[in-house]
Amino acid sequence: MNRFQFSGNGSMVLVLLMALCWACRGQAAEQPPQHAAPGGQQIDGAVIYDHDSATKLGDDVFGNVICDFEKDAPGRNSHGGPVCMEYPNGSLVAFHTNASDHNLDGWSEYAVSKDGGKTWEKYSKFDYSYTAYQKDPKRPAWVEEGLVTERGTGVLFVTHFDEKGRRVKSVFMRSRDNGSTWTDPQLVDREFVGYPAAVAVSGDTNYVLFDSVAGPHVLYVSTDDGRIWRKRSTLTLDNAKWYGAMCIMGDGRLLAGAYASDDEDHLHYCISEDEGRSWSVQKRAHVDKKVRDPELAYLEGKYYLHGRSGHGGKGAHRFVLYQSDDGISWKSGVVVSGQQKGPDGYSHNCIINKYDPDTPNELMIEYSIQYSGRDTNEYVFFIRPL
Repeated sequence: MNRFQFSGNGSMVLVLLMALCWACRGQAAEQPPQHAAPGGQQIDGAVIYDHDSATKLGDDVFGNVICDFEKDAPGRNSHGGPVCMEYPNGSLVAFHTNASDHNLDGWSEYAVSKDGGKTWEKYSKFDYSYTAYQKDPKRPAWVEEGLVTERGTGVLFVTHFDEKGRRVKSVFMRSRDNGSTWTDPQLVDREFVGYPAAVAVSGDTNYVLFDSVAGPHVLYVSTDDGRIWRKRSTLTLDNAKWYGAMCIMGDGRLLAGAYASDDEDHLHYCISEDEGRSWSVQKRAHVDKKVRDPELAYLEGKYYLHGRSGHGGKGAHRFVLYQSDDGISWKSGVVVSGQQKGPDGYSHNCIINKYDPDTPNELMIEYSIQYSGRDTNEYVFFIRPL
């Protein structure tokens, strides 16, 4: 018998083997892809992961470290002004402070990644901030928000403080060369606005949300690539709601939210259907693990909310991530960092891979974890849609 011929029974075996192979291929195709990085966890339609095999979701530390003061500068703190962005050349940048404890004794600096967040070049001083600190350590200037316009211009919002730690001036700076150089600072408005709490970009319209010095949240808008910023509206979030979060919803509406120190079981939110000119009444959305210092994002049909899991009570001080299908009803929170030493968990997020047509967009989240006393290190992790 020719080595390539089979008897009747052999033919039957071959047919069965081929059928089994096709069945296995079909089952494999139906299984959602799993990220190979250790510590990753699948959630609805996405996977949470980092690039550090030594960290695991839910442990005290999870993520890639971008500022390790515990090892490199004990006693320094990263907690202020976390801001992350992706430049048009594909580089990722993550700003944080280099300060003592939770004091204003410090400046803003940043880490840069040129390989999608796998490795980071750390501790680059932001010149404008460091110069202000050297001039008068009691009157620092910190980066507190930032965005990249649709045309690829980086915009940073910098806050000046007085000797009593009060915010007294809001300025912005622009970069057209992936953060290599920045324009001279310009006032956001003739009068001091307040704390820049959140940003969003929709086409040529760029938004920045301020927790104003007068109390309410106010929205400023630029439609000229970040050159001029004008107040568009006052939100319906009441004066007792702190900080602020914002994102563009899947249908183009604006979702804005904040937290109340006496009601951390809810995200207080409002929605605009006319590009921030008017807002719905303030409503509450329940979250099962509380939220403080919230941040919002939307990616591939899913909404994300992250922040500290409250300031008191059982389970407080962890870093928690929520997911939603509509931006209003939030699923059970995922504990990202279970460390509960104290008031950590200041965070920011940005969409990455926007400039690489061959790589799907992901969400990068930057946040702080305490290592001693009230001092923090800075970390990033990622959410990849499936």
